Amino acid sequence: MRFHFPLHRQRFIITRGLLRKTLSQYLDTAPDQIRFIYGPHGKPYLENNSLDLQFNVSHSADLAVFALTAHLEIGVDIEKMEPDFNEGVAKRFFSPTEYAQLMALSSDEKMKGFYQIWSKKEAIIKALGQGVFLSLTDFSVSLQAKESITLTHLTPPSICYVEHFAVPEHYQAAFATLESIGGVSYYKAYL
Repeated sequence: MRFHFPLHRQRFIITRGLLRKTLSQYLDTAPDQIRFIYGPHGKPYLENNSLDLQFNVSHSADLAVFALTAHLEIGVDIEKMEPDFNEGVAKRFFSPTEYAQLMALSSDEKMKGFYQIWSKKEAIIKALGQGVFLSLTDFSVSLQAKESITLTHLTPPSICYVEHFAVPEHYQAAFATLESIGGVSYYKAYL
């Protein structure tokens, strides 16, 4: 992988190292023995994964999040909120329903609403393993904290369960799974 800026390379190395350390605790193996394989659209998976441990990673600025499940696909996204976000991006990449939701918000709420929608959409496409191969305008999410989304344009249609979770101020984050999950545990780690 090539990086234009040394800071991005450093963040990638740290994130990958922490991911290996976290996965090693679940797999009871040394971090350097963990091997990754990649799906058709680049989603990483574990090679020789007898536990069927699924994971996903996202990072933005100085934060990274890892999401892990047993036996079901998961996607996660974290975004640092930028006060000068471009509403044109929402018009281009959000569904008409989402764009209308965003435009109905007060000026003070629009930035947060934009990143709530964006992080949910990113988490969904990552859970599906589609990456940029799935159009963000093909489905709609809401500003609710937790919801299920039916993706009727997929064959076969899929249901994603998506919800926001608490992250530091000036960030928004969400995770998505392809099945409803009962309990979620959150852990924070600091360097």
